[in-house]
Amino acid sequence: EKLRIHHGAVDQTMITTRPPGEVMNHVRDVLSGMGMEIMLESEFKYRCVRQKRRKGVVGTGQGTMSSSTPTTVVIQETIYGDVSQDAGDEVRFSVELTRIDRLNDTFSLDIRRLKGNLRSYKFLYDTIR
Repeated sequence: EKLRIHHGAVDQTMITTRPPGEVMNHVRDVLSGMGMEIMLESEFKYRCVRQKRRKGVVGTGQGTMSSSTPTTVVIQETIYGDVSQDAGDEVRFSVELTRIDRLNDTFSLDIRRLKGNLRSYKFLYDTIR
């Protein structure tokens, strides 16, 4: 599958020259470690959901597939920020690796909010970064 060309502003901290497969494996590991639900939209794009924080529960576990053993489900605690910066709402976002036009082997990791509180999304974005 072909990488799409990046459009729009570039976050300098999200630029990489690592091989695309290696980048996507690392991103999947980071998202899994944060307790995100990850759906494969394409080879270079994930659609993710961080579930709403449950009241009265300190942390909630999410089942995510372990990359080492496909049949093993690893329970990771979902990450939430301090109430002042993260409302704990459900946040839906996409993570896509795109190539930067006219720069060979230079890629940008694009994270876009699809649904949810902006401050909660910003907390997740900064944590992923």
